Amino acid sequence: MQSTPFSGFCSLGKMITAKPGKTPIQVLHEYGMKTKNIPVYECERSDVQIHVPTFTFRVTVGDITCTGEGTSKKLAKHRAAEAAIHILKANASI
Repeated sequence: MQSTPFSGFCSLGKMITAKPGKTPIQVLHEYGMKTKNIPVYECERSDVQIHVPTFTFRVTVGDITCTGEGTSKKLAKHRAAEAAIHILKANASI
C-alpha cells in the first residue's frame, strides 16, 4: 500500500454519506480513529429531578470542544457529537 501526503486525512462528509445508519457518536469516533484524535466525552452536569432530568456532556476532539444537553445521557452525548461534527465539517482545514 502506497502512502500519500494526505493519507492520514479523511473527509468527514464522505464518512457520513457512506454510513447513513451510524450514530453521531460512531461517526465521530471513526473520524477520530482515522485522524488520531479520539473523542473524549465527559459528563459536565446531571440535574436529575423527578420529571425533568437534564444532562450536559462535553466532547473534545483535538482542539475542538463542544457540549450537548438532553433529557438523557444518551441524548446529551449525541448532541455533543453532532455539534462537533458540524464544526469539523465547517472547518476546511480538517
